[in-house]
Amino acid sequence: MTEKTGGSQDELNFTKEQQAFIDKLIGKTRIGAREKAQTDAADAAKVAKDAAEKAKLEASKEWQTLAARHEARVKELEPFEEQAKAYNKLINDMLAAKIKALGDAAKKAVGALPESLTVVDKLAWLTANEDLFKEAGAHVLRGGSPTTRRKPAAKGEEEPKRRVRKTL
Repeated sequence: MTEKTGGSQDELNFTKEQQAFIDKLIGKTRIGAREKAQTDAADAAKVAKDAAEKAKLEASKEWQTLAARHEARVKELEPFEEQAKAYNKLINDMLAAKIKALGDAAKKAVGALPESLTVVDKLAWLTANEDLFKEAGAHVLRGGSPTTRRKPAAKGEEEPKRRVRKTL
């Protein structure tokens, strides 16, 4: 690369690595500037489009028509709101009844589920896993507790047979 200044000639020489680094920096700068320009142009176009649409609606007073349509749609959906509330109450009651029927272990397990799960998801999980809580309850009825574990057999005693749970 040569640079001319005032009649004398100064010469700058870069190594291949330096030139590659400079080219890379220039390329990144150009890409960044292009992306920023595209983003700015898109934002400006959106603002201009929104302003033009607003001006058009105000000019034609179409906003009144849109408001009337919106109000009609809201009135159309109001009965479904009551129905949704009734369904939500029913599902909450079903979950509470199932938890009560399965006992404290089920209550603790459902309480430990992530908060992001809906009531329907919790009910589905509890229904799919209710056998676990029924077996735990049967163990408690036989005199054990849900947290007791079997002690290992002493030397010379035979290890008790374990029940294997079948899965689908």
